[in-house]
Amino acid sequence: MKIKLKYKVDKIWFAYFVIKFFYMLFALFVYSKLTTLGDTYRYLRGDEAFGPGLWRDSTALMDTFGYSFSLLLGPVLANIPFLVLSCIGVYYPVNRLNLTKNQLIVLLALLSVPSFGVWTSIISKEAFGVFYLGIILGFFIDYIKRKPNKRHFLVIFCVYLCALFKPQYLIGIAALFTFVFISRKFSLRGFGKTVILALFFVFSFLALYIFRNEINELSFIIPMHFSLDAGSTRENTIWVNDFDVFRNAPYGMFIAFFGPTLSEALSKPTHLLVFIESALIVGVFLCALLKLLLISFNTGRLNVFFVGVFLTATLWILFVHYPFGALNPGSAIRYRENFYAFLVILFYFCYIEVKRNYFYYRLEKYRYRYLSEKKAMDY
Repeated sequence: MKIKLKYKVDKIWFAYFVIKFFYMLFALFVYSKLTTLGDTYRYLRGDEAFGPGLWRDSTALMDTFGYSFSLLLGPVLANIPFLVLSCIGVYYPVNRLNLTKNQLIVLLALLSVPSFGVWTSIISKEAFGVFYLGIILGFFIDYIKRKPNKRHFLVIFCVYLCALFKPQYLIGIAALFTFVFISRKFSLRGFGKTVILALFFVFSFLALYIFRNEINELSFIIPMHFSLDAGSTRENTIWVNDFDVFRNAPYGMFIAFFGPTLSEALSKPTHLLVFIESALIVGVFLCALLKLLLISFNTGRLNVFFVGVFLTATLWILFVHYPFGALNPGSAIRYRENFYAFLVILFYFCYIEVKRNYFYYRLEKYRYRYLSEKKAMDY
């Protein structure tokens, strides 16, 4: 008796995994010759592996995993478990969007840009970041779409990982959860959601005002962790006077996400490639945003809910990220990869939902017009 087992492999997702695998090889054998791969080789050595603070220290945890996989698989294949983790962090939320084939290809193309591919396909905290933020985002998408999600332990574990690796991101996640929960709990309509979104800005600015002195003091400590001897580190001209951390936040948030400036891009080939990549990413975002604005103009309606969903998380994440990326374009791009997939998938989710609602609105409008004309002809 023969038992035949059939496995259906999605060609698009398989291709995405293969691309990530090639990025892993490129990072280890090519990119590492041009620049350092962060702490990847330190994790392989396991300097603090199996230490007493294993579950309280993200570096010790990375040392333990990196060293263990290095012993089991060797220094090259030890990167594959982290590559798989980042793929899961992308697949989990994207699989909940119900995308068409072309939409999936477009989204995965945005998640295949070189910087993201390199830093999330090797042993890195960024690979972990894609994983736990992806699981958390998948939970939010299910919650927004009113679909039951019984993987509560997995979500709680990922919140723990976020608190361990990047606790500052929890501010944006908490803001997103609060906005969505209140909107859903009280079945708020457009005006109610607008009020909640306005309150988000009020309470955000209030929180920044209350902790203004502490944040100001931290802004003067951060430059001490960036050495001017490092090739890409900029001179600190952004936090010179008291409360510059707030005054320069808009520019700082942008440059910490974008990476190198034009002058830096023209001075170094690797910076030029990153500059082009970031320009492409921002360009795609702006084009999609323009389409959403045209939809709002054509319908005379603004979908406040999805505006709030995107802004509440994005603004806080960019704000807490900017002190770590404003002084060094290399650090900016590397740390960006933690939340890059989260923001891209969240934006794409909001984008397609608004478009679906728009087409539904047009369909209902034409249906109403057809019924009205048919009723008039019957008379």
